[in-house]
Amino acid sequence: MLKIEDCYLAGTFIKTHGVKGELIAKKNSDLLERNKLESVLVDIDGGLVPFFIPKNGITSRNHSSVKILLEDMNSEAKAKRFIGCEIYIAMKDVPDYIEESDEIDPNVLIGFTYIDEEKAELGEIEDIQDYSGNIVLVLTINKQEVLIPFADENFIDLDEENKTITMKTPDGLLDMYL
Repeated sequence: MLKIEDCYLAGTFIKTHGVKGELIAKKNSDLLERNKLESVLVDIDGGLVPFFIPKNGITSRNHSSVKILLEDMNSEAKAKRFIGCEIYIAMKDVPDYIEESDEIDPNVLIGFTYIDEEKAELGEIEDIQDYSGNIVLVLTINKQEVLIPFADENFIDLDEENKTITMKTPDGLLDMYL
């Protein structure tokens, strides 16, 4: 059985679409629609449950969401149960271009632990926001949402095996929040 640590968080179901069981998912990257996935794993009460996707079952809606039809999902009532559930893809099914590219897709960092080179571990990256091309990592530190710019000049190390990223946090940024 796959563990969440062995999977890539691809998105979250946020609402139903129509009455035929389709769901809308907020996506963390373009992996859902870029790959012709045959299945996804859905986190249901802490366990990963596989669901097959029929041919053409994933349709892009806009830059932040996709429409997904899961096999045997044929009613709005069934689909409503999945709202809020996270969607995962087994790392073996995540394409190599993520690992081989010189440029990091920031969306793959959701769930990684953020380590500041001076202050040590700060917390888990909960979300990625794009403000007109300015990418920021979203963390919660001491119950305070913190936005940290994701810039090449601040990048130090990425450890995919341990799911950590080490960066130089801009001077004074954390003091501003905390």
